[in-house]
Amino acid sequence: MRGFSMFWLIGGAALIKEIAVHNQSAIGMAVQMRHAGWQGLRFYDLIFPLFIFTSGATVPFSIARLKEKKIPNFQIVGIALKRPIILMIIGVIYNEWHGHQFLNPRLCSVLGQIGASYFICTCIYIANRRSKGLLASIGAIWLLIATLQLLPAKASLDKNINPSNNINSWIDSTFVPGRLLNKSFDPEGPLNWISASSVCLLGAWTSSQLAAPSRKRKGLKRTALKATILGTTLIASSLLADNVYPIVKNIWTVPFAALTGGISILFYLLIYYITDIKDFKKPFFMFKVIGANSLVAYISLRFFDYEQFTNGLGAQLSRIFAIDGAIPGILITMIATLSLLYWLYRSKFFVKI
Repeated sequence: MRGFSMFWLIGGAALIKEIAVHNQSAIGMAVQMRHAGWQGLRFYDLIFPLFIFTSGATVPFSIARLKEKKIPNFQIVGIALKRPIILMIIGVIYNEWHGHQFLNPRLCSVLGQIGASYFICTCIYIANRRSKGLLASIGAIWLLIATLQLLPAKASLDKNINPSNNINSWIDSTFVPGRLLNKSFDPEGPLNWISASSVCLLGAWTSSQLAAPSRKRKGLKRTALKATILGTTLIASSLLADNVYPIVKNIWTVPFAALTGGISILFYLLIYYITDIKDFKKPFFMFKVIGANSLVAYISLRFFDYEQFTNGLGAQLSRIFAIDGAIPGILITMIATLSLLYWLYRSKFFVKI
């Protein structure tokens, strides 16, 4: 699932958008490869929550391995804390790599939100890993976020949530130092970390129910049915709530977290059934290679110079073969990225934080 998410970022989405430039029948798909402007959900909006869900799905396995080594809970928390700190540092470097605005950096980042939500999820899972406890924690997070986003934070705010009028904007502009991506708020701001942790917890809950080391095959169908009902309920309830409490990715409203979490649960069940129950794994090998070094896949296009080289080579191929567009450049860049990731995979070199 992690590799599936990253595939679209390393060129899958760009390829579909470029195909749509030359093929009108693909315009509908191309629209889905862009974020919704404010309210609503498109396929591209699912990539980040799906990655966070997958990150949470690894928590039961990680903690189980540490428990086998007799590592106490407070040390596990310390180990988990290193991840957001390192990812936040890398995230700042990633943000400022081209602009070099290190004197006024954007401190919020995709990597930072992944690390923070993972840390929150880990702490909650350690405190109470039982099914009802995890679901109660998710409900408590959503209650907190909904209360903050729907009730006025101060006199100038009301219940009309929009880009210039929301609690996330007030928190980010008041407490977050440095540059914000959208002037008044940042789509990876602190309140979003808490909201995203609910999706991370849904991942931990799902994997602990279905695929955790202690899980036995007995009762698997019943457990899968329970997860299916939960995922479907989350999707339906978030769509119904959209009219009064909008689905907004930029500020991770509760309906957005519930909708993407529900979709992630159903997608996890599908992949689990295909790969683990039916043992049908070969078609997913490419995604496995990408997911094995997802951090490298994410930063490769920003930190490595081969993107500029391959785009230039793609332009030359376009002229030689009379191909109009950037498709050759995108394909070559994807091939270069996948080749790097495959070499790392075959070398058993995995960058994990």
